Amino acid sequence: MKKKLLVWLFFVATTINGIAQQNMQFSLYTLNLNAINPASTGINEMIHISGVHRQQWLNIKRAPQITYMNIELPFSVENSKHGAGIGFLNQGIGLFTNQSIVLKYAYHKKINEKTSLSGGLNIQFNSIGVNVKDATTGTSDFHSPNDPAIPTGSEISDLKTDIGVGAMVKNETYLLGVALQNIVSPTYQLSNTEYNTPMNINLVGIYNIKTISSLYLIQPSVLVKTDFATWQCELGSTIQYKEKYWGGLGYRFQDAIIFQVGMQLANGLTIGYAFDLPISSMIYTSVGSHELSLSYSFKIEFSKKQTYKSIRHL
Repeated sequence: MKKKLLVWLFFVATTINGIAQQNMQFSLYTLNLNAINPASTGINEMIHISGVHRQQWLNIKRAPQITYMNIELPFSVENSKHGAGIGFLNQGIGLFTNQSIVLKYAYHKKINEKTSLSGGLNIQFNSIGVNVKDATTGTSDFHSPNDPAIPTGSEISDLKTDIGVGAMVKNETYLLGVALQNIVSPTYQLSNTEYNTPMNINLVGIYNIKTISSLYLIQPSVLVKTDFATWQCELGSTIQYKEKYWGGLGYRFQDAIIFQVGMQLANGLTIGYAFDLPISSMIYTSVGSHELSLSYSFKIEFSKKQTYKSIRHL
């Protein structure tokens, strides 16, 4: 029983901070820039509907899982380009849950003929909760059932509002983005304990390398995230064939080796899959993490021919 209590306290200590940061982790981040930077909203000037689900650390009970749905559309005001969108987040880590609605806006301006600069803002409505009824505290001489630090009741939650900002530079060759989330850094009250949500920042870079054969495209990428106390870096690269099929490898420092594949199923319809092979000794019992991404991009045109743009290209 004492061991179960220690495991539960470990989940409290290690997972509430991850939930509170709202720092979503996706291996397929190049397909889901909308989840990490509001400046990407409407950046391809297409209506974009997407969803991504991540099931982390299989074989570990109550391991993290996250689902994020996104809808965004571009619009113009006179000669200026804009984007608006909404995202829905459902996340679970251990006994903790997080449901969020994210409203997003971006402004896009041409720097020159090939390069654009974007600035974005998101407003988040976050509900963080803990499922107390599933907690096992155990009984022993070291445990007091009246300990005020242990939440009581069946489920406890708190609702807060937060904001984030982002900027992005993009052309046919590269994309660079920076985003600052949790600027308000609200404090969530869960029973007798308060949990602070520190700001976090992420940096993303994507580069297109054209080969001698026009059939192939090499696309290295990097993602760096930090809450100013800890940091995480992910490096990866994919090889694309005929703008339709791709596969690649990635490495998340001290965490996992990432394998990914994907394809364009039809005009504007894209599917991607990633498998994370854990290398951390802390999660050696896991058989890995799975992630699936599906998106559809299109333009509404009053003509017989519909056009689309591959989201694998910048």
